[in-house]
Amino acid sequence: MLLHELLEETFKFKIMKTIVSIFAIFCAVQSFAQNSFGDIIGSFVTKEKKEGIYGAYAVTSRGNEFFKAVTNEDGRFRISAVPAGVYKVFLIDQEGDTTFVTETVEVSPNGYGNTGEVVQNKTELGPVIVTSGPRSLKLGVLPEIKLSAKDIKYMPTKFEAKKMIATMTTDVRLMDDGSLVFRGARKGDLVSYLDGVKMTDVQNVPSASLGYIMVYSGAIPAKYGDTTGGVVVMETKSYFDLLLEYEMRK
Repeated sequence: MLLHELLEETFKFKIMKTIVSIFAIFCAVQSFAQNSFGDIIGSFVTKEKKEGIYGAYAVTSRGNEFFKAVTNEDGRFRISAVPAGVYKVFLIDQEGDTTFVTETVEVSPNGYGNTGEVVQNKTELGPVIVTSGPRSLKLGVLPEIKLSAKDIKYMPTKFEAKKMIATMTTDVRLMDDGSLVFRGARKGDLVSYLDGVKMTDVQNVPSASLGYIMVYSGAIPAKYGDTTGGVVVMETKSYFDLLLEYEMRK
């Protein structure tokens, strides 16, 4: 084989190796992002006797995508595999009448939003086409340490992310050098994620753009990696969250 042919083959191999590496990283990020799902739970009851309504559709949407569940004999429902965010929910009984849930529901990864008991209030809506994708959800443990967008809005430390996280739990301390340390762990053991991307440190994101902050000081889900120093998860508001806020202000 001539020298120039050998160099050409070597160059092609390096290009293919680079493409494969980039594709692998992309798939890993996509896989992590696709695990950021939660559930919406609640119950649907009649107005008179407060009896559970069987066989009704509980529905919510995100853009052009719909998520649904069917109520059981007690009127309970669970809409699974819903991307983290804030949602409006409505229920359609077997006669085609619709009841809207007055309050929005916030869903966090591996957690759930609860509509509570929804009392039937028939509303004329017209025909509704409901579709759902073939998604499945591996349920995790709902973290107890969490700040929602509403909580963050009124936090006195909302302009400094690390101070805000340090006030969420006594398991986290803010050191003099500005680093966060979990109790029982060394400096640098903390793992931080922003919108599903692993960061080298906690980012000082504008508070108005934050959807929620969660702190895992124990029982860390496997998807966040192997660490003894705790995990900080920060998610910013999506386009649909901001659109919903705008519509609610009208």
